Order: sequence, then C-alpha cells, then structure tokens
Amino acid sequence: MYYYREGYLRTSSEAYTLGKLSENFIHLTNNCLQQFNKNYGTFEEGNTLSFDVFRSLLKTDYNNLVDFDKDLLPRMKDLMIDSFLSTKSEINIKRRKFCFEMLGFDFLIDEDFRVWLIEVKLFR
Repeated sequence: MYYYREGYLRTSSEAYTLGKLSENFIHLTNNCLQQFNKNYGTFEEGNTLSFDVFRSLLKTDYNNLVDFDKDLLPRMKDLMIDSFLSTKSEINIKRRKFCFEMLGFDFLIDEDFRVWLIEVKLFR
C-alpha cells in the first residue's frame, strides 16, 4: 500500500450554515457543482487548498490549536487503513501478481477538527 503525501481540501463558495439545508453550494464542495456559484474562487483559487496552505492557515488563523500532521493526518491514515483492511479480500480479486488499484478517500473535517470518512472510490 502506498500513501500519496500531497492532497487538497475542497471548500464551498458560501459560508456554512444549517439554516439553508437545501442550499447545495453551502453543503457540497464538489468542484463540478461549486464552479457554477457566483462566489466561486472568492475565498480560495478554485475553491481548493493544498495541504501546505491548510497547515499555514491552522497555524495563523487557529493559533496552532490543531496541527495537521499530528492531529488530523494520522486520523485520516487510520481511516484509510481500516477501510483497506475491511475490503482487502475484494481488492485484486483475480490475484494478479502485479496489480495496481487506486483508492480515493474523501474526508470531512468538522468545526471541532474531527475527521470523518465520507466515501472511498476505487479506480481500476
């Protein structure tokens, strides 16, 4: 198993609120949806933050309250390992000697900096 170290965070074009539950631009950060919002790119270019930019934001805006590499990333890795272990019998089901399958993991980081696994995509 190989973990690719670089990643990114998708952001929304509108401020988060529970008051507008049906407003997709607030609750869904998919680029294919966000690109049609009038505020697309207002806060971050392409509504995307690299891990490095997010690390800096946590240091400056949250006064080192949470450390990406010590607090968030290990939880993401734990969830990835758990996901892999729960489905390892389904990966490389033809038992090919040299097989490559890529898993894409989507996470949510909530206001308390808890990491939640949203979905896993398998690319064959």
